Amino acid sequence: MRGMELNADDLVRRAIIQALMCHFELSKKSFNIAYLIDFDQYFATEMEALLEYEREGLLEISPQWISLTPKGRMQIRNICMVFDKYLRTRTGHASYSKVI
Repeated sequence: MRGMELNADDLVRRAIIQALMCHFELSKKSFNIAYLIDFDQYFATEMEALLEYEREGLLEISPQWISLTPKGRMQIRNICMVFDKYLRTRTGHASYSKVI
């Protein structure tokens, strides 16, 4: 057998990326319930990074939702990269793929 074993963190991050890529929005409350986390606390670092995208008008963050704007849909890959912990090495740079 070959493959990778996913831990709970991997599963929640995968679900977030799928929700954003497929529906262009996610309910923080639904993740709180489904994964028994406090979304804003668990992803405090990621939420801080998303504030820049919000300032640029690419997404809207409310207490319960993260929603991409039509302009943000064109940058969906960059936005989702915020939640992919395996793209960053110790130096903070992408280790597998880079957006040019």
